[in-house]
Amino acid sequence: MINSTREIPINLNQKNIQDYLDCPRKYQLTSLDNLAWPAAVSANLAKIERSTYLGNQFHLICQQYFSGIPPALLEDQIIDPDLKIMWENFLPFGISLIEYPAIPEQLLSYLYYDHRLIAKFDLIVKNSSTKYIILDWKTGFKKPSREVLINRVQSYLYPFIFCHSGSDLFDENSINPDQVEMHYFYPFCTDPHEVFPYSEQIHTEISSRLEKIISDITKTIQGSDKFPLTEDHIQCQYCIFRSLCDRGVNPGTYESFLPIEHENLTNEIFDIGQVGEVEY
Repeated sequence: MINSTREIPINLNQKNIQDYLDCPRKYQLTSLDNLAWPAAVSANLAKIERSTYLGNQFHLICQQYFSGIPPALLEDQIIDPDLKIMWENFLPFGISLIEYPAIPEQLLSYLYYDHRLIAKFDLIVKNSSTKYIILDWKTGFKKPSREVLINRVQSYLYPFIFCHSGSDLFDENSINPDQVEMHYFYPFCTDPHEVFPYSEQIHTEISSRLEKIISDITKTIQGSDKFPLTEDHIQCQYCIFRSLCDRGVNPGTYESFLPIEHENLTNEIFDIGQVGEVEY
């Protein structure tokens, strides 16, 4: 029997879209049922907590840096040795951007097919060649391959939302997708920087892709009281609902968890209530 009282949510972000693509049941349990389940994401909780702590602290330091706090003052306050490594690896890159207009920690949304697409941007920079650079700080100890990164929802959702809703940030009438680039920066890695150019052609393709995803989500909500489980059992090793879904009890190892790129551990936590202040 279909739950006719369930409302179709209109807020979609990189996390819940990625949840749906990874496993529709996970999307249902987290975004529709708001179910809490006492299970660990990974076998080594201490390492997960440590990684999350470093990620949050690094995001804060970057926000302070691009808000105008002098680097020397920030450096004096960094005591954690891992955070110092991240800061030292970041600083040359940060210096290369500091002369340009930059907006840290910006929430944008775009109403698309009656659903509100939402993204919290770590940093948006407009450089001298009129390129708009979307920066996202990734604080894992390993950097996934370009193939993995380019297929993550964030890699196409963020440029899509920015092209539709970012023009007012820089007093522009519109944003040309050919001017936009999506950048990831991994301060723990020897090759920290990954760049994904955007374009009008990609923008058109992403528009169709997002339209299909939204349609699939809507049809699944309207047509089923119990969403299907993923066929990729590897996903279940790092899902807190694995025992609820009879997909095992013991979590996967921390070392195997890292390449999966669960970026929502740090920078996808924000107050949906803020979205009302960002109407475009």
